[in-house]
Amino acid sequence: MAQRMEIIESRLENIPSYDISNFNNNDSSLIDRDFNISLDNLIDLEIFEEKISGSKEFRTQLVNKLSYIGGKHVKAMVKRVMGKLFKDELLKDFSYTGKKGKKKFCSLGCTSVIFDAVKKQNKFQNSSQNEMEEIIKYVLAQAPFNLKRISDKNFSA
Repeated sequence: MAQRMEIIESRLENIPSYDISNFNNNDSSLIDRDFNISLDNLIDLEIFEEKISGSKEFRTQLVNKLSYIGGKHVKAMVKRVMGKLFKDELLKDFSYTGKKGKKKFCSLGCTSVIFDAVKKQNKFQNSSQNEMEEIIKYVLAQAPFNLKRISDKNFSA
């Protein structure tokens, strides 16, 4: 358990620290294209949730970092952000409202982080929360099928 904590902490520490008061949206030095947390189990998710709720600075840095991911449409950005944060192994256990015996995704702190990161993009500022929720619901529903497709591909190879 302690080793898992160290692994998660090292992943989270890969988010560079910078002075938010001097933050400039055009500062390309803050962009780390390889930024990837990819949580794949509930223990890691709990640690991540504690970090988000416990540190306002970390949350702000995370939102800023995720807002750089961008996308042509809201759907593309939400899918890309979720791909950076989670693996399908974790998402398969969630539905947005917790139906069908799955865990509730809407109650997680990272849900608001996703919303804030998308809204931080100028072209998506007018996107409704409902639109983003529908996209998250779709991504969550597709996770088990993505895993099946990958396992079928590996099995036939």
